[in-house]
Amino acid sequence: MKKTSFIKSGDKELAIHGDYLRFKDDESIKDIVINKITSISVENINDQYSKLIWAALGFFTSIISWYLLEESIFSTIISILSLIGAVVFFISYFLLSLYRKFTIKTARIDIFLEFSSLDNHKILEFKKTLLERMNSYNSK
Repeated sequence: MKKTSFIKSGDKELAIHGDYLRFKDDESIKDIVINKITSISVENINDQYSKLIWAALGFFTSIISWYLLEESIFSTIISILSLIGAVVFFISYFLLSLYRKFTIKTARIDIFLEFSSLDNHKILEFKKTLLERMNSYNSK
């Protein structure tokens, strides 16, 4: 079975080259010695539920300004803007809930790579390969 030693997400790349983990983004290329890595984690992106709260607040404000205020151009504008804001936050909640964060920590730098849950298998295979490589260096 072929082991995953390279992943790419957007403009960021992670690759295992011998004893080094190479991280490349728009601005720089960083090489990290594999046995200097302190932790590796895959987690959900934080604060995604606040988007859902803002969406509910926007919908609630839209309903209040549409039905309970006097029929004027001002209440109509408030209602439309609240509805648009609610839709934006509601859509962003569902888009962000599909993304996860891959974190590699060292004493010197932390590397964050955001990826879609569709790429979850590839990221977990890369994590497994990296952990095997770390364990082989630590056992020597």
